[in-house]
Amino acid sequence: MKLMNLPMAVATIALSAAATFAGNALDLSLVTSNTVVQDGDTLTDSLTGNFKISVADSATVTLNGAIIVGEDDEAYPWAGITCEGNCTIVLNGDNKVRGFYNSYPGIYVPSGSTLTIKGDGSLDVGSNGKGAGIGCGKDIDCGNIEIEGGSIVAKGAWQGAAIGGAPGGSVGNITISGGVIETRSDSSFAAGIGCGVLASAGIFSLC
Repeated sequence: MKLMNLPMAVATIALSAAATFAGNALDLSLVTSNTVVQDGDTLTDSLTGNFKISVADSATVTLNGAIIVGEDDEAYPWAGITCEGNCTIVLNGDNKVRGFYNSYPGIYVPSGSTLTIKGDGSLDVGSNGKGAGIGCGKDIDCGNIEIEGGSIVAKGAWQGAAIGGAPGGSVGNITISGGVIETRSDSSFAAGIGCGVLASAGIFSLC
């Protein structure tokens, strides 16, 4: 479902190829360049191009029927959603996120930062190969992961955790205090929640 006739502010910044949206409903089907999502934004519909979707540091954004399914191609070396620092993702409706090039996760949070996921919606999330569903990429460390709500199906593959680390990529602390979590894997070497091969994980807390 598309939301039509909603206000959208686009700031064009010299020497930057990324559009910036602030406090709006962002229809992903209309995105035509790499985009940094700002605090208060809501993402809807399906991303139709190979564009990087990032979340600004300290922003809270909502996924409401959002679909981001990245193409497994080394020309697109990024996650389905990339947090630029601390970020909060609120789930509404049914959402699906996949990483782009297979060394990257479905959702990435940088080392030293924290990703919080909450809300009443659902999320189907995974990597295209070597990254975690939520967390690290291959040889790419990631930060803390906190899940407070939502119905989440996370998929790990090829030695990458469904939620947490990936081969050579160490994850921070993982805290789950709410929601319904299901983990799946395409590999017997992939953890459901925790670290990947040749990597470490911080403290795992199930509250």
